Amino acid sequence: MKRKMKILIGICLLSLPLMTSAQQKISASESKVLVKGTSTLHDWRCKVEQLSGELQAEKSGTTLKSIKSMQIQMVVKSMKSLKEDGKYYDSGMDKNVYKALNADKYPQITFNLKKVNSISASGDISAVATVTIGGVAKDIVVTGDAKVLANGAVKIFGKKEMKMTDFNVTPPKAMLGAIKTGDDISIEFDVVYK
Repeated sequence: MKRKMKILIGICLLSLPLMTSAQQKISASESKVLVKGTSTLHDWRCKVEQLSGELQAEKSGTTLKSIKSMQIQMVVKSMKSLKEDGKYYDSGMDKNVYKALNADKYPQITFNLKKVNSISASGDISAVATVTIGGVAKDIVVTGDAKVLANGAVKIFGKKEMKMTDFNVTPPKAMLGAIKTGDDISIEFDVVYK
Protein backbone atom coordinates (compact mmCIF):
# COMPACT_ATOMS: atom_id res chain seq x y z
CA MET A 1 0.00 0.00 0.00
CA LYS A 2 2.82 2.42 0.91
CA ARG A 3 4.57 1.71 -2.40
CA LYS A 4 1.39 2.51 -4.37
CA MET A 5 0.99 5.76 -2.41
CA LYS A 6 4.58 6.81 -3.20
CA ILE A 7 4.06 6.09 -6.89
CA LEU A 8 0.80 8.06 -6.89
CA ILE A 9 2.47 11.05 -5.17
CA GLY A 10 5.35 10.87 -7.66
CA ILE A 11 2.95 10.93 -10.62
CA CYS A 12 1.09 13.90 -9.13
CA LEU A 13 4.33 15.84 -8.63
CA LEU A 14 5.46 15.14 -12.19
CA SER A 15 2.17 16.43 -13.56
CA LEU A 16 2.62 19.84 -11.86
CA PRO A 17 4.09 22.56 -14.06
CA LEU A 18 7.81 22.97 -13.41
CA MET A 19 8.66 26.44 -12.11
CA THR A 20 12.15 27.57 -13.10
CA SER A 21 14.15 30.64 -12.25
CA ALA A 22 17.34 31.61 -14.06
CA GLN A 23 19.55 34.57 -14.84
CA GLN A 24 19.42 35.28 -18.57
CA LYS A 25 21.40 37.72 -20.71
CA ILE A 26 20.26 39.82 -23.66
CA SER A 27 20.83 38.21 -27.04
CA ALA A 28 22.00 41.33 -28.91
CA SER A 29 21.67 39.63 -32.31
CA GLU A 30 17.98 38.81 -31.67
CA SER A 31 17.05 42.09 -29.95
CA LYS A 32 16.06 45.43 -31.42
CA VAL A 33 15.52 48.89 -29.93
CA LEU A 34 14.35 51.75 -32.18
CA VAL A 35 13.93 55.38 -31.18
CA LYS A 36 11.47 57.24 -33.43
CA GLY A 37 10.58 60.90 -33.72
CA THR A 38 9.59 63.72 -36.01
CA SER A 39 11.28 66.77 -37.51
CA THR A 40 10.38 69.74 -39.67
CA LEU A 41 11.78 67.79 -42.66
CA HIS A 42 10.64 64.18 -42.12
CA ASP A 43 10.11 61.52 -39.47
CA TRP A 44 13.31 59.89 -38.24
CA ARG A 45 14.42 56.74 -36.45
CA CYS A 46 17.59 55.47 -34.82
CA LYS A 47 18.52 51.88 -34.17
CA VAL A 48 20.55 51.00 -31.08
CA GLU A 49 23.33 48.70 -32.32
CA GLN A 50 24.91 47.80 -28.95
CA LEU A 51 22.83 46.72 -26.00
CA SER A 52 23.33 44.41 -23.06
CA GLY A 53 21.52 43.46 -19.89
CA GLU A 54 20.19 40.71 -17.68
CA LEU A 55 16.84 39.29 -16.62
CA GLN A 56 15.95 37.26 -13.53
CA ALA A 57 12.52 35.72 -14.03
CA GLU A 58 10.36 32.80 -12.96
CA LYS A 59 8.81 30.72 -15.72
CA SER A 60 6.42 27.82 -15.78
CA GLY A 61 6.53 26.13 -19.17
CA THR A 62 5.78 28.85 -21.71
CA THR A 63 4.27 31.23 -19.11
CA LEU A 64 6.18 34.06 -17.46
CA LYS A 65 5.20 34.04 -13.78
CA SER A 66 7.30 36.89 -12.38
CA ILE A 67 10.25 39.16 -13.07
CA LYS A 68 12.63 39.68 -10.17
CA SER A 69 15.06 41.99 -11.97
CA MET A 70 15.65 43.35 -15.46
CA GLN A 71 18.28 45.70 -16.85
CA ILE A 72 19.12 47.07 -20.27
CA GLN A 73 22.18 49.16 -21.10
CA MET A 74 22.31 50.90 -24.48
CA VAL A 75 25.48 52.51 -25.87
CA VAL A 76 24.57 56.02 -27.07
CA LYS A 77 27.27 56.14 -29.76
CA SER A 78 25.92 52.89 -31.22
CA MET A 79 22.68 54.66 -32.20
CA LYS A 80 22.50 54.89 -36.00
CA SER A 81 19.99 56.86 -38.08
CA LEU A 82 17.98 54.66 -40.44
CA LYS A 83 16.32 55.56 -43.73
CA GLU A 84 12.92 54.11 -44.64
CA ASP A 85 14.64 51.47 -46.79
CA GLY A 86 16.67 50.27 -43.79
CA LYS A 87 19.97 51.79 -44.95
CA TYR A 88 21.92 54.15 -42.73
CA TYR A 89 22.18 57.91 -43.14
CA ASP A 90 25.62 59.49 -43.05
CA SER A 91 27.21 59.97 -39.64
CA GLY A 92 26.41 63.71 -39.56
CA MET A 93 22.89 63.01 -38.33
CA ASP A 94 24.19 60.65 -35.66
CA LYS A 95 26.61 63.28 -34.35
CA ASN A 96 23.65 65.60 -33.64
CA VAL A 97 22.03 62.83 -31.59
CA TYR A 98 25.25 62.12 -29.65
CA LYS A 99 25.67 65.82 -28.91
CA ALA A 100 22.07 66.19 -27.70
CA LEU A 101 22.48 63.16 -25.41
CA ASN A 102 25.91 64.37 -24.16
CA ALA A 103 27.33 60.97 -25.11
CA ASP A 104 30.93 61.77 -24.16
CA LYS A 105 29.91 62.41 -20.55
CA TYR A 106 27.01 59.91 -20.39
CA PRO A 107 27.88 57.05 -22.77
CA GLN A 108 24.91 54.82 -21.86
CA ILE A 109 21.15 54.96 -21.58
CA THR A 110 20.01 52.57 -18.85
CA PHE A 111 16.75 50.85 -17.96
CA ASN A 112 16.44 49.26 -14.51
CA LEU A 113 13.25 47.55 -13.42
CA LYS A 114 12.01 48.97 -10.15
CA LYS A 115 8.79 46.97 -9.67
CA VAL A 116 6.30 44.91 -11.63
CA ASN A 117 2.73 46.13 -11.25
CA SER A 118 1.18 43.14 -13.02
CA ILE A 119 1.80 40.21 -15.36
CA SER A 120 -1.24 38.57 -16.92
CA ALA A 121 -1.50 34.93 -17.98
CA SER A 122 -1.39 36.09 -21.61
CA GLY A 123 1.88 37.98 -21.01
CA ASP A 124 0.71 41.60 -20.66
CA ILE A 125 3.12 43.43 -18.35
CA SER A 126 2.89 46.73 -16.50
CA ALA A 127 5.99 47.85 -14.62
CA VAL A 128 7.85 50.83 -13.20
CA ALA A 129 11.44 51.31 -14.32
CA THR A 130 14.15 53.85 -13.65
CA VAL A 131 15.37 55.17 -17.00
CA THR A 132 18.56 57.25 -17.10
CA ILE A 133 19.29 59.42 -20.14
CA GLY A 134 22.03 62.03 -20.20
CA GLY A 135 22.57 61.66 -16.46
CA VAL A 136 18.90 62.33 -15.64
CA ALA A 137 17.05 59.44 -13.95
CA LYS A 138 13.25 59.22 -14.00
CA ASP A 139 10.81 56.54 -12.86
CA ILE A 140 8.40 55.75 -15.69
CA VAL A 141 5.54 53.30 -16.20
CA VAL A 142 6.23 50.87 -19.04
CA THR A 143 3.79 48.39 -20.55
CA GLY A 144 4.56 45.57 -22.93
CA ASP A 145 4.14 41.90 -23.70
CA ALA A 146 6.25 38.91 -22.75
CA LYS A 147 6.58 35.44 -24.21
CA VAL A 148 8.58 32.45 -23.09
CA LEU A 149 9.91 30.90 -26.29
CA ALA A 150 10.25 27.17 -26.94
CA ASN A 151 14.00 27.30 -26.21
CA GLY A 152 13.36 28.92 -22.78
CA ALA A 153 14.34 32.42 -23.90
CA VAL A 154 12.16 35.32 -22.75
CA LYS A 155 11.03 37.89 -25.31
CA ILE A 156 9.76 41.25 -24.03
CA PHE A 157 8.38 43.77 -26.52
CA GLY A 158 6.38 46.96 -26.62
CA LYS A 159 6.47 50.71 -27.17
CA LYS A 160 6.91 53.67 -24.83
CA GLU A 161 6.17 57.28 -25.73
CA MET A 162 7.97 60.08 -23.93
CA LYS A 163 9.41 63.57 -24.34
CA MET A 164 13.11 64.37 -24.72
CA THR A 165 12.74 67.40 -22.47
CA ASP A 166 11.56 65.14 -19.62
CA PHE A 167 15.24 64.13 -19.42
CA ASN A 168 16.60 67.66 -20.00
CA VAL A 169 17.53 66.72 -23.58
CA THR A 170 17.22 69.58 -26.05
CA PRO A 171 15.73 68.21 -29.29
CA PRO A 172 18.55 68.13 -31.90
CA LYS A 173 18.79 70.61 -34.77
CA ALA A 174 20.57 70.37 -38.11
CA MET A 175 21.61 72.72 -40.92
CA LEU A 176 22.09 75.69 -38.60
CA GLY A 177 18.66 75.19 -37.04
CA ALA A 178 16.76 74.93 -40.33
CA ILE A 179 15.75 71.37 -39.43
CA LYS A 180 14.35 70.85 -35.93
CA THR A 181 13.27 67.62 -34.31
CA GLY A 182 10.09 67.37 -32.28
CA ASP A 183 10.13 66.80 -28.53
CA ASP A 184 7.95 63.66 -28.65
CA ILE A 185 9.68 60.34 -29.24
CA SER A 186 8.69 56.69 -29.06
CA ILE A 187 10.94 53.82 -28.09
CA GLU A 188 10.06 50.48 -29.65
CA PHE A 189 11.70 47.52 -27.93
CA ASP A 190 11.85 43.86 -28.83
CA VAL A 191 14.36 42.29 -26.46
CA VAL A 192 15.28 38.61 -26.13
CA TYR A 193 16.94 37.23 -23.00
CA LYS A 194 18.59 33.80 -23.21
